[in-house]
Amino acid sequence: MKILNSKTGKRFSNFHYLHHKNMKQKFFSSIIYTCSFAFVLNFSCSVKAQHPEFQSVSDEITTLMKSRQERIKQELSNLQNDEWAGEYWAQIGSIDGASFCWSPKSGFTVRSGNDFHRGIERVNYGSVNFTGNLLTLSPEYLEKDKHTFTIPTSFVPVKWDKQHWLIPSNELIPFLYTVNSGDFDELETYFVKSEDSKKSNNGLPDVPKEYRKYLNAKPIKAKVLSIKGDDDYFTSLSLTLNAGKAEGVVTDMKFYLIKVKNVIAWIKITDVQEHTSEARISSIGTSGEYNKELKPTVGWIFSSKMP
Repeated sequence: MKILNSKTGKRFSNFHYLHHKNMKQKFFSSIIYTCSFAFVLNFSCSVKAQHPEFQSVSDEITTLMKSRQERIKQELSNLQNDEWAGEYWAQIGSIDGASFCWSPKSGFTVRSGNDFHRGIERVNYGSVNFTGNLLTLSPEYLEKDKHTFTIPTSFVPVKWDKQHWLIPSNELIPFLYTVNSGDFDELETYFVKSEDSKKSNNGLPDVPKEYRKYLNAKPIKAKVLSIKGDDDYFTSLSLTLNAGKAEGVVTDMKFYLIKVKNVIAWIKITDVQEHTSEARISSIGTSGEYNKELKPTVGWIFSSKMP
């Protein structure tokens, strides 16, 4: 198998692909199921345990984060009948995760960055307002630097069977298309309560009435009409598809290649017109024998449903 690295545009071998998946799983297993442990990797580990190229936040910000975290932990321990406050987790990038904790009075903290790999620790913290239908954040870490975790400022709480999800208010439609697609990896990019990770999510998510029409929607199929860009660097290519707003396509929606034997590819929508849309390749590779030159082709068909 050969997979294209969506960040570099280069293909890498099956070994490297499996390595990325294994490292991802190892990080998941070490991510915290209580807010207090969420920062153990950073605050309690010795410097030797960190990757030499890992770039952590300053001691001052570390202290502020730890203090806020302790207040949230204390408030959570005294809360009763509040199913939404607590710690949430989402996948960020190939091996990093983001831990997001909040409580009504003490506010929130969010952190991403894996101490045991190259990377940059990103954080934020602030106050919250929860109405029951909307969680609004007011970030207080306002520095525009490499350590800033830019987080959406409003989330819709979504109950999915036994699970609790926080979905950015402007991403409900992409979230529901992801549910329809059956793409578990893509679902992991949304915040789900950490303690719910092994709970059931049977049936469909409970979303506001105006969004229910997107659940179980018929898969959208789109054909590639034209391709622009450098063929040697697939992620720079812009694909024009023959489906747009009228067909239900929205920005950031993910499509999957179908009807091409032994080729695996998915794309993300970057711009939408009435009956056409533009997309970028997120990943492309081969599985099994594929003796042709691997390159996106006019006429390829993509579907919003994962094959």
